[in-house]
Amino acid sequence: MELILFYLFIAVIFITSVALFISKNVIHNAAFLLLSLLSVAGLFVLSASDFLAITQVMIYIGGVLVLLLFGVMYTKNTKDNSVSIGSKRIMPGLFLGLISFGTLTYAILQENIDQDYTIPDRSVVEALGVEFMTKYIFGFELTAILLLVVLIGAVFVAGKTPKNLEEN
Repeated sequence: MELILFYLFIAVIFITSVALFISKNVIHNAAFLLLSLLSVAGLFVLSASDFLAITQVMIYIGGVLVLLLFGVMYTKNTKDNSVSIGSKRIMPGLFLGLISFGTLTYAILQENIDQDYTIPDRSVVEALGVEFMTKYIFGFELTAILLLVVLIGAVFVAGKTPKNLEEN
């Protein structure tokens, strides 16, 4: 079952990564990035790295993706939300990408990886949660308040309508 989930997550990462380069729509790119980052978090869960999975979801998905969407909302170009793509260097980039992929694939296949691994019985998240909520609660709450103020400020700035200079 784990092997099927592993290949499923890898397939989703591959498909959404390719779709990121093909798609012209910024909103679709944000959705593809979301799926890719969620799949990476799924890989972390499969490898019993639950703290990294939670960090992946909270920081990358919760932070970076929200900032990206706010950036899209804040731009003035609301009628055409596509990105101009195209480059004269597609073939050299594709060539270097394939060489890099081949080199990494060869290195991984040559590595003698022992497939017998043990998953730890106790989660690290519990110990970190207790530390965050007891010893470091002030910094945790201060960060939450700061992020709330930034979010309110972004909504305020994005919602402002430009004033007509001739009315004054």
